[in-house]
Amino acid sequence: MARKGSDAAVAGVKAVAQAAGVSKTTVSRAFNTPELVNEEVRRKILEIAARMNYRPHPAARALRSQRTHIFGAAIPTLDYAIFARMVNEFEGTLSTLGASTIVITTGFDNRDVFDNVRQLTERGAEALLLVGEVEDVRLRDYILHTRIPVVTTYSAPPEETVPAVGFDNYKATREAVMHLAGLGHRDFAMIASRTEGNDRQRARVAAYTDFLTEAGLNGLDCIYKRAFEMRGGADVMNQILREHPETTAVVCNSDVFAIGAMDACRKNGLKIPEDISIVGCDDFDFAELLYPPLTTITVPAAEMGRLAAEKLWSAVTDKEPIEGELIETRLIVRGSSGPAPTRRLDAMAGSKRSIQV
Repeated sequence: MARKGSDAAVAGVKAVAQAAGVSKTTVSRAFNTPELVNEEVRRKILEIAARMNYRPHPAARALRSQRTHIFGAAIPTLDYAIFARMVNEFEGTLSTLGASTIVITTGFDNRDVFDNVRQLTERGAEALLLVGEVEDVRLRDYILHTRIPVVTTYSAPPEETVPAVGFDNYKATREAVMHLAGLGHRDFAMIASRTEGNDRQRARVAAYTDFLTEAGLNGLDCIYKRAFEMRGGADVMNQILREHPETTAVVCNSDVFAIGAMDACRKNGLKIPEDISIVGCDDFDFAELLYPPLTTITVPAAEMGRLAAEKLWSAVTDKEPIEGELIETRLIVRGSSGPAPTRRLDAMAGSKRSIQV
């Protein structure tokens, strides 16, 4: 016999969602914001819920009525489209559920972000979206102590202390380097952002160095780290042309760097990809509009934002445990990568060239 007051015989929202062939978020909407759900779908959900003896717990609904309906997002920067695209999808998904989003920027060093992130909870955020692995000890302790629902994005750490909705930076970068090696390139360089407090950049640099070591290719001493900006890509490319003129393939850890690198190559008389190949990461909207179009890794920014929103909403509203999710990336091959040149240009033969900046 069921215990008095027990919900043992009552189906959970997950079971209703599976039976109806919809997401848990849609089930929640059917009960809490029915005007946002197609009438036929809502009727189907309610019928299945009744048949399965599912009903939102009265206490939970009462608690929800006292909620702030505010979610927080802490991202490195809004200067470039990639993070803005994710946040836009995150905010839009939550908005359809009747929730608001507060966004703050923290910079790229995750070792010291606690004070910034705490501003979100002080302003009423019930759950948090973060970018990258939680490396701030104070923030990790705070999350464990308060049990606030949190999802990290843009990475997939092997040991998840906090659920991650992200992708494998190591695997994605390795695929890009393999692509260039398959085109016959042997002399590589990498333009990366700073790796301190940035697990995404560390994984990408590791993929580059591991592959070059395994394949016996050149470029282990050609890893340049700069601040995340287009000018940084141009400055580093000029440095590469001065110090390693033999380079024929450049792996950029962001399209932001790639744009600057391409501009520097053109100003120095190099043709892309005839003389030098360049690969980016992010697949910004303008990547295919560049000349030549940029070969790059497509990052599922919008999908990360949507999934993070749905998982956090379910965690807060239905007390559902958050499960991490690994999203696949894809290398988009365009015109900026091509076969390694069969002969060295003057600039690649070791002659001293006056670099145009």
